[in-house]
Amino acid sequence: MSEHDIPRLQMHHPGEVAELIPYLVGFTPEESLVVIVTRNNRVEVTARADLDDIRAPGAAEDLLDRVWDRFPDADAFLVAYTEDHPAGWDMLHRADAHLSGHADRQTMLVDHDTWELADGETGTINPTGEVATQAANYGLTLRPNRRDLQAAFASAPDSDQLATRIGAVLDTLPRPRDTDAILARTADLIGRNLPDQPADVTHPAQARVPLDDAIALAVLTQNPSAQSLAVLSITRENAPEHLALWRDVVNQVPAYGAEAPLYLAGMAAWVSGDGASAVVALDRSVDLNLDGRPTGQVQLLSQLIDQVVPPSAWEYIRDDVLADADPRVRTALHTPTEPEVWETITPKPIRNPDSLDVPPPAPGIAI
Repeated sequence: MSEHDIPRLQMHHPGEVAELIPYLVGFTPEESLVVIVTRNNRVEVTARADLDDIRAPGAAEDLLDRVWDRFPDADAFLVAYTEDHPAGWDMLHRADAHLSGHADRQTMLVDHDTWELADGETGTINPTGEVATQAANYGLTLRPNRRDLQAAFASAPDSDQLATRIGAVLDTLPRPRDTDAILARTADLIGRNLPDQPADVTHPAQARVPLDDAIALAVLTQNPSAQSLAVLSITRENAPEHLALWRDVVNQVPAYGAEAPLYLAGMAAWVSGDGASAVVALDRSVDLNLDGRPTGQVQLLSQLIDQVVPPSAWEYIRDDVLADADPRVRTALHTPTEPEVWETITPKPIRNPDSLDVPPPAPGIAI
């Protein structure tokens, strides 16, 4: 995408910045600190953390350090979403002080439909205003809240009927050591089931992946080579469709078979710039692991999120992963045509918010 293709939003007052933030995060935050990192009139990344998680000494500072290690010359919008104004301003002052000398900062507190600046200026947020409308038209998705997003990555309830169906599908799959056959079957299933259009992640429609195919994909991608193939099939162009595919698989298989599809859904979400979905999928995948921590390839997604790597880096990371992949994976991989993708929105400081170039929300920390 060229600079001329990047969407730009015109902003004239702080209320419009507050109007935009839920679209950058992916849902309306509650009791949260939101950090919008801007550089050269571009939003580089948007991070959100629960206020309770960063109240401990050093916790908020560690979050900010990780962001500014990645973007040392960036500026910051620091926004507290809370009903507790004293606690919210304490956190904002703490974050503002920590970044002094590193970045130009603007601070704002949001309480439901009102915003407040440090000098006492206040106003009302219009959730259907011009900025919100433009953000939606540019493809930014707004979910009602994080709980609804988590529900969109729920697994199917276990049942005798589903267990019988899984057993029948297992009988049709290649032998565990037949890597060539596993890769061929995985590539075929992905190719046949990748949707033409991604579905709204908050309102999953009737499943588009046949149940037997969903079961087969969940089982096959437990194989490291098949999982590599699935990850390398994701590009900046087709990532939203891969997110829809793997979320559909997650929704149809029981929790004990969902760890790999959740990881793949998380990778697709990260590449597409849907940081909220990436974190939710990663958290569920880790929770399903008996050790409760990222293992194997799941560590890749964990590190990308933890180190605040922007989705635009996937092109280069993918090249490195592809170069190190099993030659059989490279042979089986079908590489789609590289796309045209829109990437960024950019606000200017709240004091003079004139024009913004806006991208889809990059994954932040602890979204």
